[in-house]
Amino acid sequence: MENKKNIQKREEKLWSEVKNYQVATNNARILGVLDELIINDKTGKIVDIAIKVQEDRNIHVKGAKRNGDLLLVPFSRVEKVGEFIIVTE
Repeated sequence: MENKKNIQKREEKLWSEVKNYQVATNNARILGVLDELIINDKTGKIVDIAIKVQEDRNIHVKGAKRNGDLLLVPFSRVEKVGEFIIVTE
């Protein structure tokens, strides 16, 4: 019974709650706002997060790809979703 107390309950969030969350690096650098989630249609797993950034900003995150005003960051780089979405730089 004690093991059940130690297991943290996973918190769930609706897409409408996290869309437009600010995204920052673990070094407190603001990247932009969450625009979309890229999902593998075969597995149903999130592959990338699409962050809307200003086109004139030169932002680099390891493993990320730039597509116009979107920065596609691998979901594996997401550390935390809270008041911000934190990604590993």
